[in-house]
Parts: sequence; C-alpha cells; structure tokens
Amino acid sequence: MDLIQVYTDKCSLCGLCIDVCPSYDTADIIPSLCDYIQSGGKNEEGRPLEYDIRLCYTCNVCTAACPEDLGIRKLISASREKKTGIHGATEEQGLVDPFSKNNLYKKIGEWEEPVEFKNEGIKSKVVYFPGCAASCMNKVVGRSTVKALEAAGVDYSVMSGIDYCCGSVSAGAGNTEPLEKLGQRNIDEINARGSEILITTCPGCYRAFKLIYPQKFENLNFEVLQTSEYFARLLEEGKLDLKRDMGGYFGADGKLKIFYQDPCHLTRAVGIYKEPRRVLAAVSGAELVNPTPENSVCCGFGGGVRTSFPEKSVNQAAEVHKHAKSLGSDIIITNCGGCMKNIIEGGYTTKKECSSNDSGYSNESEETDCCALPVYDLAEFISLACGGEPTERDDLKLIYLSNKALQECLTHYDYAPFDELAADYDPDLK
Repeated sequence: MDLIQVYTDKCSLCGLCIDVCPSYDTADIIPSLCDYIQSGGKNEEGRPLEYDIRLCYTCNVCTAACPEDLGIRKLISASREKKTGIHGATEEQGLVDPFSKNNLYKKIGEWEEPVEFKNEGIKSKVVYFPGCAASCMNKVVGRSTVKALEAAGVDYSVMSGIDYCCGSVSAGAGNTEPLEKLGQRNIDEINARGSEILITTCPGCYRAFKLIYPQKFENLNFEVLQTSEYFARLLEEGKLDLKRDMGGYFGADGKLKIFYQDPCHLTRAVGIYKEPRRVLAAVSGAELVNPTPENSVCCGFGGGVRTSFPEKSVNQAAEVHKHAKSLGSDIIITNCGGCMKNIIEGGYTTKKECSSNDSGYSNESEETDCCALPVYDLAEFISLACGGEPTERDDLKLIYLSNKALQECLTHYDYAPFDELAADYDPDLK
C-alpha cells in the first residue's frame, strides 16, 4: 500500500508521537509532510516544506509510541529522498558518501592512517565488517571487536573499512546512490570468501545487510549478526570467557553499575536490546541499572542532526550522562560508534561546564558531583572482561579531529567549542 494512503487510513493525529519526539511539537507536521510527498511531479517539488526535516534524529521513538506503528520518521525519510531527488545531494549527504570529495572519513584519513586490520581479505567462516567509522574515526570500536573475537578463538577475516562501505548512512539522509552502487559488490565479496556469518557493530551497516540488501540484491548466502548477537552466541557456546571481575578492575564500591545506552537505530529500528544486556549481565562484578530499554535516551547523533545542528545534538548527548547518573551508574556502555562519539562529546562539554578549572574530560573514574561518566564501547568492555589489555584510545583527539574534519568538509559548520585542544591535536600545527 502507498505510504500516504497508509497514513490517510490509519493516522488519527492523536499526537502520541509528538509527546515523545525530541524535535517537533505539533502533529500538524504529519499532514504537511504527506502533502509535500504527494504533490508535484517526478522532478517538481510541489508544495513547499513547512517544517525543517533536518531536525529529525530518525530515532524511531515516535514509531514505538504510535499504536499503528507509524510515527513521523517514515514521512521524514520519504521527504528527504524526494528533496534529494529534486535538488541533488547536500554537503551533509556527501559526508559519508565514499564517492564524495567532502567525505568525512577520507578527510580524517588524510591526517591519521586508518586502521589496517589483521586478516583483511582472507577466506573465513566469519567475516567482520567494521565500516567507515570504526576504521577511520572511532577506531576503538574496530580494534576492540577484533580483540574480543581473538579472545574467543574465532576464525575470522575483516573487510577493510577503507575499501568497503555499506551506503546506508547516506541513504538514511536521503542519498541512496552509494547503497545502490555498493550493495551487490559487498555481497559478492563476502560470498567469495566462503563466509557463513557476517558481523558488524554499526547499526547502519547492520540494517543495510539485514534488512535493505535482501530487498534490493541477491545471493545473501550468509547470516547477518550484530556484534552483540554474536557475543551472546559465543557466550552460549562457552567460548566467551568473562573471567575478569570488572567491579574490582574499575575500583567500584561493590559492583560496577552499568548504564547500557540503547542505540536508537539498533533498538527501535531493528529490535536488538536483549542480546547486549544478556552479555553484560554475565560479566563478573557488574550490574545493569537499566535491564530493559524502557525510557532509553537518544544520544542526538543520528539523522544528520549532529552536522546540521551540532549544539542541539551535543546537548542531547549530555542528557544521556544526566539520565545515567540519576540511575546511579558508574559507567556508560553503548553499541554504536556514533553514539559513543557523541556521548563522549556530551560528557566533555558537561564536564567543562561543571569544572572550575576546565580540566577536560577523562575516561578515568573520579570522585565528582559532575554527571559526566566514562563511556565505553560494548566490544571494548567485553575484551577487558575477557582479561585483555585496554584498547588504545584518545577521546580528546577523537573530538577535535572529527570536528575539524566537519569544519573542512562543510562550508556552514562553525561549531568550535573545542579549539582549546588545537595545540595538542591540530595536524596543521604539527
């Protein structure tokens, strides 16, 4: 059934989606978007947009709240695709397009060598797809995932995050061309390796392989698992030895209290929330403060909001720290590179506001009334729980270089609260 007809038949404009939406405040946006989508011809915009569709995080909290499984996001996505088809891709939509000159990850790669993983290109039953972000920007995610696989004795190979992109993040912003061009190539490469299982951390990559590719392409002769699903399987098979007491490791008073941050595009979009909690619940010396995803908080990174409205996005990320702290958490663990980076930024900004000496954000636990908490990736935490050494990371460098890259890739990006880090991290000053 046509999308607009579905809304015409089922949406009562009850406003339940608006009650939970972090960006819009009136249900009038629904008929307005419907009018925009169905007006005009193939190359004609028709009715002008009344609302700024860049404000949507695509967090799906509206869809979860809707008794008809509708919400606003589906209309936002359709509106973005229509606008892109008429006006072409914007600068923002080129940020994660591997064919674009202003690709964010290529820019960061000019300053720092991307991760070259072990076992790239070899044949194996399990193949890890790190994606662009875990290879070029939030490298701790990719490196930690490989460490966890090795701790479990998994025979694996890696698809280079430089050579292979899933295309789904661009598609979510309305630019579907990269996904259309790259999807079958990715599938063919995995099949050529004789792989039976593909695992990936990024919710966007996972959604591409799990949901979008099967609808558009052929020959997916392998199982698609998110990292947490695969860790849960390894745990059930007795291959994931979580031998380290993490309460003692972090110096917690009793058990280490964990707030698991549910990535919106992983929980509400594809329904993965039990598996990461199952794995974390098995960690010695640790305890979840949120055993269900109820009242989970969007990190503010998704939907292009981080690039179009950076201050709004980072302020939303700061809310994750406040919420986690209110539940008595010692640490935040998430399962998405985008979430992790944004929550780190939110914590850094929060700590600057709380600290009288602007000492900056640290991953180390310390006695403070500030709500900023340490932030870890799930694979990073699991590799530690398996007895491994800490994965190399530099949060301040991550914050600075990602913002500098955005400044160079986007003509309008003037968000620069991290200039005080330039002396230590600016590649132009080295």
